[in-house]
Amino acid sequence: MSNYSEQKPLNIVAVSGGLNNPSKTESLVQEIINELGEATPINVHFIKFSEIGHLLGGAIYRNQLPERIQEDLAKLEAADALIVGTPVYRASFTGLFKHFFDFVEQTALVDVPVLLAASGGSDRHALVLEHQLRPLFSFFQAQTLPIGVYATDKDFTPEYTIRSEQLRDRITLAVARALPVLEWAPAKGQRAEAVKSKTEQANQNLGINKQIEQEEVLPSAAVPSLDAAESRLHSKVKTPKTQVA
Repeated sequence: MSNYSEQKPLNIVAVSGGLNNPSKTESLVQEIINELGEATPINVHFIKFSEIGHLLGGAIYRNQLPERIQEDLAKLEAADALIVGTPVYRASFTGLFKHFFDFVEQTALVDVPVLLAASGGSDRHALVLEHQLRPLFSFFQAQTLPIGVYATDKDFTPEYTIRSEQLRDRITLAVARALPVLEWAPAKGQRAEAVKSKTEQANQNLGINKQIEQEEVLPSAAVPSLDAAESRLHSKVKTPKTQVA
């Protein structure tokens, strides 16, 4: 492996669904960014709902969104990896958080590594990572990383900085488990060009109430050939299903 200084930076897009400022979720996501940056070179674009949340409501088509959010979506679709955090409201993420991801082009995140994080009032909401966030990114056929990070109110100081050593240890573990996947990712810097046409098409006609038709296995922009590995294993011509009487 090359020296740290010679490694090509990962293009990371971080998303915090926290609507308040200051925000515990933003602090949590920032701490994950800091830990990852200590381990490997990264370039970060941080999307904060505390800044853009009020701009999201009312849009049905992506081209109705402000230019700033369209640019955020384009960067997210072109990222080498994502760090995504959300506060927990009523046992799930907020409606605005879901609304934002409704505008992501549905094939752009195939195979993209995603490190999941959430913050809530108590430990009882910890399974939001497994029951809400993983299914959302499974729809996109993204690669959710093995260890997520969940924090509660007691993990933060009154100024919303992290004071829990157990939480810091969890962040370190999550990043350590993510690194083999992130450093292997062969498409560093190549995804932007690979998904450019997807983003442009989404900006033109993607709407949240539009019928979506897609293949069961989607083409990947995260492998060197920019083709899905499955296409090398199975014929692209599907055999008609046998009719059952």
